[in-house]
Amino acid sequence: MARKKNEATYADTREKLLSVGLKLIRANSYAAVGISDILREANVPKGSFYHYFSSKEEFAVEVSRFYNAEQLATAEKILKEHSTPALARLKSFFQMAYDDFEARDFSQGCLMCNLSTELSEEHTTFKQELSTHWTALCAVIADCISELDKSEIGLTHLSDKEAADWLLNAWSGALTRMKAVQNGSPLQLFLKTTFRESR
Repeated sequence: MARKKNEATYADTREKLLSVGLKLIRANSYAAVGISDILREANVPKGSFYHYFSSKEEFAVEVSRFYNAEQLATAEKILKEHSTPALARLKSFFQMAYDDFEARDFSQGCLMCNLSTELSEEHTTFKQELSTHWTALCAVIADCISELDKSEIGLTHLSDKEAADWLLNAWSGALTRMKAVQNGSPLQLFLKTTFRESR
């Protein structure tokens, strides 16, 4: 019984470190956040980091997996709600993301966009991880797009997968601009353009 308790404690502490790491890296950057910062914020004893992760790089990969598991679960919950029209689901997904960034004062951006800019050129492992996450999210969006008339979003000339990829590319670009201007206008333009509504 003690072993099960220890395993549960280990898993809880590891998840806490990932959650804190996500928060700190998203608010700052991978380079700006030290292991000591993570341990202090998580209230985990110094020197115990390597009990859970072999390196800071591995930690960043695990943080990205933690973030993307949440992101994918949210996407599936919204985009696979078949009682709602597909176009409304697609808009709700991006609107939910907009609301999240607005709650963060449009200052933090997307963790994956931030990490990909910072790490993907130097770390092959992270580049592969990013590709896996991107592909999974794109597939969920493409499934939703397959249920709507693509003329509603002006993308009839693209396949469902290409349309999903284009939307994510455009959204990611808007996120980069959002961080630069520190307001939601780039995201608002994306929503206005994609869903053809005045805001």
